[in-house]
Amino acid sequence: MVGTRRAEQAEASRAALVAAARGCFAEHGYDATTVAEVLRRAGMARGALYHYFPGGKDELFAVVYREVDDELYRRVDALDTASPLSALRESASVFFGLCTREEFARITVLEGPRVMAAGSPYGAVLGRSYARMRDGVAAAIEAGELADVDVDILTTALYGAVRDLGARVATAPSRQRRRAAAEALVVVDHLLDGIAAVATPRQETA
Repeated sequence: MVGTRRAEQAEASRAALVAAARGCFAEHGYDATTVAEVLRRAGMARGALYHYFPGGKDELFAVVYREVDDELYRRVDALDTASPLSALRESASVFFGLCTREEFARITVLEGPRVMAAGSPYGAVLGRSYARMRDGVAAAIEAGELADVDVDILTTALYGAVRDLGARVATAPSRQRRRAAAEALVVVDHLLDGIAAVATPRQETA
């Protein structure tokens, strides 16, 4: 019973730190957020953060990033699409829609790739979106909806376009973000239409 109570208290303390950090990162960004401010919001002593997050602010940001980013996957997983190609289109629509929201825009789109760049022990979390898009592209190729080209080359091109367009939506003035998201989706639709239109068999090299 005592052990259960302690485990519950530890989980509550950890959750309080994550919630406080999420608010700070969303409002001020990674660089301007201090450990002291996170602890003040959580109402906890300094040693608490390093007890639950030995990696300090970097580890805490990675946890917050994944928590915010998870909403994208929950929404994508809930889609009811008719084909792999329509799933790619709808997933892009969900992503651009989330890019209009300040918290997602700042933490997931703008700061995540910078803070957890190559070499960061927490950078592996950034690879989830690429892996999922690759699965979708591979399925669309297999279904004959996209040109039969190298799946990694096609995924890299599409992923780069979607991420860059998402960044443009995220950095647009708040009143213009919805329009920017709609225009970004039009561009992705044209890209996918173009790739689908050139559905010629891949020529294997000797």
